Amino acid sequence: MCREGIDLVTLKVALKHSADRLEQEIFHLRQWSALASNVNLEDVSVHLQEALERVTGGEELVAGCVRTLAELQVQGPQSTGTGVTITPV
Repeated sequence: MCREGIDLVTLKVALKHSADRLEQEIFHLRQWSALASNVNLEDVSVHLQEALERVTGGEELVAGCVRTLAELQVQGPQSTGTGVTITPV
């Protein structure tokens, strides 16, 4: 999803929702992996564990973006940097 003129708060909230959804998926993958292991489907369980690790990594990265945006929101735009201006609302 892409928007023209997206503001810092909108982006932060959208990414927070994404991180929350990934956290829910992590919970579900843990449950499915345990179930697969309990019914002797070790190959499936191993694949689900790998997926769980990858999703967990993605959730951590997205949550990191949310923290960075929250810090930028508090600090406001700085005169040096990448040339991108973020205006707190």
